[in-house]
Amino acid sequence: MRIGDLVVYSRKKAPASVPPSDFERLGIVVTVSVHRTGTVHDGTPHARLPMALVQWNGIAGTLKHRQDMLEVISENR
Repeated sequence: MRIGDLVVYSRKKAPASVPPSDFERLGIVVTVSVHRTGTVHDGTPHARLPMALVQWNGIAGTLKHRQDMLEVISENR
């Protein structure tokens, strides 16, 4: 996933809390990042979650999502 990609919620992986109307929204990826979870103990690395900051149509402001919850429908080239 890259900045500028058009995305939708993945119907297979989105949580049940996502309203059905949100599956009709298109979003554009504004930023991609990696969220590190947990703490380091005895040299064990952090778990890494790829994240995307998305601007959705019809929603003011951006929202951060795990990348696996989104589906790219058009890639930025």
